Amino acid sequence: MEDSPTAIGSKGLIRRREFIRVIVQSLYSLGYRNSASCLESESGILYKSVDFEFLESQILEGNWGVCIDTINAMEGLGDESKASALFLVFKQCLLEYLNCGDDSSALAVLRKQVPVSHVGRKNIHNLAYNILCWKDMDLVMKDDSVIHEMRKRLLMELEKILSPPIVLPERRLEHLVETVVTAQIDSCVYHNLQGPVSLYEDHCCTRDQLPTETVQVFFLLISN
Repeated sequence: MEDSPTAIGSKGLIRRREFIRVIVQSLYSLGYRNSASCLESESGILYKSVDFEFLESQILEGNWGVCIDTINAMEGLGDESKASALFLVFKQCLLEYLNCGDDSSALAVLRKQVPVSHVGRKNIHNLAYNILCWKDMDLVMKDDSVIHEMRKRLLMELEKILSPPIVLPERRLEHLVETVVTAQIDSCVYHNLQGPVSLYEDHCCTRDQLPTETVQVFFLLISN
């Protein structure tokens, strides 16, 4: 695939790599995992970025220090998104320390690591409040599967926060197609169809498709 063009389409406006990546994402979201994996292998283009794949592996392993460093090192990530992502990671980190009964490590993270990570004063207060709440709840999660599920949920939340190209917006291809279809419907002068429209051709209702009805008028009165 080395000779493949970097841009595709009649006008050369579509980046080939991004186009394939959103197709792979769509295949995964539709449940065609084998097809998506084959396309990744054949094209050499992965749905998940290298940065996010590494972050995912570290979160699932519970290597929180590496997770924090990885997020801080991500290029092109806005300050607000970075602060939100760090807050979620710190929250899970503190929760797991408290669950293990390691209060001293939880407090050390809150006092030393959180303030220098620029997550914002409000988030620092929220983390401190969460520690107090969890302590009052006498939190205990002995089942490793519960921790694993919480880490997976953390990854899902991070996918919504981290920006492209680190993570693709959810169902990106569907959104792009729906945007085009909506634009065609909006510009259709005689549009009168309900429900989905065909993707096989550009949408355009003809005048003949307008509903017609013959009405006889026997009496007309115009009043001023």
